[in-house]
Amino acid sequence: MKLNEFYVAVDGNYEDAMERLQNEMFVVKFLRMLPRDGSMMLLEESMADGRANDAFRAVHTLKGIALNLSLTKLAAACSPLTEALRGADTIPQQARELLIPVRQEYARIRAALEELDA
Repeated sequence: MKLNEFYVAVDGNYEDAMERLQNEMFVVKFLRMLPRDGSMMLLEESMADGRANDAFRAVHTLKGIALNLSLTKLAAACSPLTEALRGADTIPQQARELLIPVRQEYARIRAALEELDA
């Protein structure tokens, strides 16, 4: 799969990513770093353990990464969860429900990354 096809597959914005990073090699390089970032793993662990501050930090970081890489659907999924966790001392019930679309979008990106040409 070519980079522009990847962005179509994940409902991202190829043109925006290219404008921001200006080179397909850079875009691919940073996309491939996403699974190694650890934000999604920290989010999952923090949510499971009830650590609201860590969960907020993780989803806020994931949202920032998604915005920087123009992964617009992932960023959109992260936004409501970020706001639900902002300033929370405990994990609100709605946050657990809002985690579901974040998981789905992250999994979709991971799967598409496997199809991305080297």
